Amino acid sequence: MNIREKTAVIVQRNLNIDPSVTEALFDIGLIREDVAKKFVIREEYFDRSHTHKKTDLKIALAEKYNVSLSTIEKTVTETTM
Repeated sequence: MNIREKTAVIVQRNLNIDPSVTEALFDIGLIREDVAKKFVIREEYFDRSHTHKKTDLKIALAEKYNVSLSTIEKTVTETTM
């Protein structure tokens, strides 16, 4: 599943918005993929942080999304400030 699809699933789950609407927002530029990637990472981190060691989870997410560990740490802490 790509970032657009993951974003659409999360938006549908949280806001009950049809995935085609989310896709249209990507298409017209109202949702950027780089921002959506951070959103997906944050959502996955907070969904899984209750059942996983935080350091291990950050490493796993960095590998999964092909970003640095520091990027994961910044992405996660942006929402907690």
